[in-house]
Parts: sequence; C-alpha cells; structure tokens
Amino acid sequence: MTLTNTTQHTIQKRTERSEVHSRPKGVNTQDHSRNNLNQKLIRIHQKTGSFGKVQEELIRQNWETNFRPHWFITLLWNDLPTRFDTAEGHAKTFRNVFLTKLLKCNSPTRIPDPPARPQLVFFHERKPMITRGRQITAFHTHLHLGPLPDHQNHLWFLDHLIPPEVDRSLHFIPTSI
Repeated sequence: MTLTNTTQHTIQKRTERSEVHSRPKGVNTQDHSRNNLNQKLIRIHQKTGSFGKVQEELIRQNWETNFRPHWFITLLWNDLPTRFDTAEGHAKTFRNVFLTKLLKCNSPTRIPDPPARPQLVFFHERKPMITRGRQITAFHTHLHLGPLPDHQNHLWFLDHLIPPEVDRSLHFIPTSI
C-alpha cells in the first residue's frame, strides 16, 4: 500500500464511522416556519432596534397560532392595588375560586389540567386613577378565557357566576368575540 492509498483508506474508514454515529436522514429536520419567524424577528430588531417590537411580534404570532380566546374579561379590583404582587395575588385567588365554581369542584386542588378545563390567560395593566382626591397608578387585570362548555358559554352565565359567587371585591366587564 502506498501513502496515498493508506490516506484514502483511513479517510474512508473515518467517514464510515461518522455515518454510523450521525443522525438518520429525515429526523429532526428544521422547522421552516420557526426559521422564518426567527428571520422575521431579526429583521424587526435590525429595522427598529427595539426588543419591545420583537416581543410584540412574538406575542402576536403566538396569539394567532396557539390560543384564540373566546371571552375577554376586564377585572377592576375594588381595593385599587398599586403593587404587582397584590394584583397577581388577586388574580390567583380569582382563578382558583372561578374554576372551582365553574367546574363544581370542592377544592382548587381538584381542578383538572388545561386540556380538561378552559384556558385562562391573565394580563395586568396599570392606569392612573383618582381616589379620595389624589391620583394613584392602580392595576387592573384582563382575563382571556377560552371557550366554555356549550351550556356555560353564555354571557348571562358569566354575568351571574362571577360577581356573587366568585369575588365581591371586584367589578368586571365581560365581552365576547
């Protein structure tokens, strides 16, 4: 064997070994839609220089492809919370009581996981308000609720369920799409 033949034989052996350990063809191919989204987000950032715009586009894309709510509900807390922790605590309490009453469970620990129950997404926003002669920046909460079972998917059902049964410390404004 000459040096050239030995070198080619060694390269061929290495190639065969690497092919044995390489990924099978057609498995874990790149998701072109994800790749296109990443390219779009990069273009937005290059054009605007704003991570806020990138995040806004990512949320919009997620909204359109994954979760389309049926109900938009605004929760105005009577105690006008000025701290995020307080608004988040109100929302968690609301979620537990609302789902417990809606699904007729005895305890929040018996609430089923999302495929077996309506999906909920909470957003907290701040807004200037005047109370007792002074201006504060208080939180209010938006709830995006997925479709309910047919016999519960009515405005009158939510209208009667939420104020008396769920929480007396809030005002709510339900809307449907």
